[in-house]
Amino acid sequence: MSDEAFYRDVVRHAPRMTSLLGAEFNFDWRLDWPDVESVLVQDVDDADLAGNQELQTELDYLLSALETEALADAFLVHVDSGLDPLADTGESTRSWLIKVRERVRRNTASLGDLDQRDQLGGAV
Repeated sequence: MSDEAFYRDVVRHAPRMTSLLGAEFNFDWRLDWPDVESVLVQDVDDADLAGNQELQTELDYLLSALETEALADAFLVHVDSGLDPLADTGESTRSWLIKVRERVRRNTASLGDLDQRDQLGGAV
């Protein structure tokens, strides 16, 4: 499989993360956002339970498919991301993706607990 075909396949399996990395973190994302945290608050923390579950699945996939820093960095180039995790967060690309996945997992657990309470009438 060529590099181009590989990255197209990765994009196909992770559309929400591709949108986050390529659209929200476009080349001039700093004109719209003060920092990376602000983007994550809107696109991750403000997502509903289903959205966070989808992000978690996609991040699990991305971290499996992009198993080296070189692959993860090349993926950001492929999706035309303006994010430079090392410069913007102090983390390597894979380390940053792992932290985003941990954040999504926490959100999913919290939202799942809220959803369960709502379904049980608030008594959990």
